[in-house]
Amino acid sequence: MRIREDSVEVYSTVKKDNQPLVVVHFAPSEPARQPRPPSYRTPRDIRAMSFVTTELPLAGLQVAIEPADIGGRWARMEDRSVDFPGYGRINEGDINLVVGRLLRDKLQKLGARVFLVRDQTEPVLAVRTEQLRGLAMDVLKNRSEILPESFQSQTASLPLDSPRRLHIAEELLLTKTLETRARAALVRASFRADLTIVLQHNATPASCEGRLNPINRNIFFVHGAYTSIELRQSEQRFRLLTKLLDDVTPVESEVAAAIAARFKDATGYPSVLSGNSGNTRLVIPGNPYVLARNLAFNREHDGPVVVTEPYFMNQAETLARLLAGDYPGKRIIAGKLQSSIFQEYANCVAAGIHEAYEQARTN
Repeated sequence: MRIREDSVEVYSTVKKDNQPLVVVHFAPSEPARQPRPPSYRTPRDIRAMSFVTTELPLAGLQVAIEPADIGGRWARMEDRSVDFPGYGRINEGDINLVVGRLLRDKLQKLGARVFLVRDQTEPVLAVRTEQLRGLAMDVLKNRSEILPESFQSQTASLPLDSPRRLHIAEELLLTKTLETRARAALVRASFRADLTIVLQHNATPASCEGRLNPINRNIFFVHGAYTSIELRQSEQRFRLLTKLLDDVTPVESEVAAAIAARFKDATGYPSVLSGNSGNTRLVIPGNPYVLARNLAFNREHDGPVVVTEPYFMNQAETLARLLAGDYPGKRIIAGKLQSSIFQEYANCVAAGIHEAYEQARTN
């Protein structure tokens, strides 16, 4: 980009030796016309709707729920399946979906329209790995940077010409890169989301080896904090500008902060100690729970997106609660009388969304 006094010129290359793709003009101090409205409706827009009532406090709000990952028979392929000795196996895609269904029901009871991006442990994308051989070969040769971070960890010990390395690239292209974009395209074509909630469960690096962590922490992500390596990709530059011009940060930050507060009340867990780092940035002064990070789901979905990553799946008490499944009331889990962790998760997210939009209504 070239920044001028009254505009920003956006180019397709770093050299800026061709015509700009677009020129974004700065608004004068007293604009002669209203700026283009965002692609979503803000809390203020929804507040102004006459049919919003105290009985249905989220009436008018349209929420897309994205249970991250796939799960089921795809869990191993997407590197989201871990067997913890003495406990059992966790497929993250499966437990994300349980929370997604519960959250859908809770938000609908509050009056929101909800689009559950997936309701089964199968990909949205109608493509299989055997169809991706040519694409995977091209990506490995020319664009390996678009592969997920887990590709490097899974292939570090493999020769460059290993057939296994190519197969892993096919699997991750399907379950991560292409599947994420397919889900965003599905929502874009089917539903105008005012807010997208991406449901995940966190874990420490020791989880990959089935090892436990002694404590729990919570973290919540909003869009931002691109690295220089990521910005070498034209697709990522495009999404950065899309999000920037759609002004998603205020809504994302308010909703993420409200959800984080509800989880802190329910669990008492501190935040993940990331702060300002090589790929994260604090976005709310004094609030370490909400970070900007360039995650695929944050980037690819239109409008405001909040990624929720509470709990460490590889913490003993959390693991026991997850493996206990969803259930009504309370049970003795890990020596304590506890409600379902899935209900707790969905309740906190629903309450946070309700609070954020209620504040917008009363302010």
